[in-house]
Amino acid sequence: MEFKEKLISSHLAFEEDFNLNDSVHQVRAAALKVFEEKGFPSKKEEAWKYTSLDALLQKDYALYPRSENSIHVNDVKKYFLYDTDTYKVIFIDGVYSPFLSNTTHDGLDVCLMSAALSKPKYKELINTYFNKIAPEDDSLTALNTSYAKEGAYIYIPKSVVAEKPIEIIHFSSGNENALWLQPRNLIVVDQNAHVQIIERHQSLKEHPVVTNCVTEIYVHQDAFLDYYKLQNDLLSASLIDNTYIVQEQKSHASVHTFSLGGKLTRNNLRFFP
Repeated sequence: MEFKEKLISSHLAFEEDFNLNDSVHQVRAAALKVFEEKGFPSKKEEAWKYTSLDALLQKDYALYPRSENSIHVNDVKKYFLYDTDTYKVIFIDGVYSPFLSNTTHDGLDVCLMSAALSKPKYKELINTYFNKIAPEDDSLTALNTSYAKEGAYIYIPKSVVAEKPIEIIHFSSGNENALWLQPRNLIVVDQNAHVQIIERHQSLKEHPVVTNCVTEIYVHQDAFLDYYKLQNDLLSASLIDNTYIVQEQKSHASVHTFSLGGKLTRNNLRFFP
């Protein structure tokens, strides 16, 4: 079975965890149809004419880790922001690690995308922001949307200055034969709010892993966002990162990307007024 067909057929099992009539899941279903029609991008497309995914797609990737993998804090603390207290949302092979994380709802929300997509108290914000700027015709973004479940959800309310930086860290443990990950992040910085975010992708052992990541960011009027991306994967790991940012007038949004390793690393960054 080709990997595209595996992704489409596996979606039936993925759907079992959701209410199929929910508006968010209807967005997932529509996105799957886009991916089913378009498939993976090829060098025939202008945006991909210098990048081929053919070699990556030869492997039979697992879509979920076979078992919950744990990491000892002493083995990874060197990857945390040094000597600085931070909020942390940490994933190991795509699975949230509560032991390593430090989330909050005290004056701001730093938590899980799965909670935001499923809990009624977040419904208004999700309806306002989720999948509103991610382009519907991009096949890899559509694939991510069709499986959107886990990632980081960050909301900084009006005039709130986040007292600590926020770290979003994706570790791949190397305990899987081959793994395909699809984190989805949503970040909203409301009017006159300030926040600093550090996102890291870090593989710990050599093994085939592909991360197809989508992040939607909204920076409202007079808000301030300072975003750092640290991509330090080993040569067996690949990352396709799609970041979409809406920036309102008089706001400040800066993105600093450091790609230090990886088999294939592709960053697609788009700003919208």
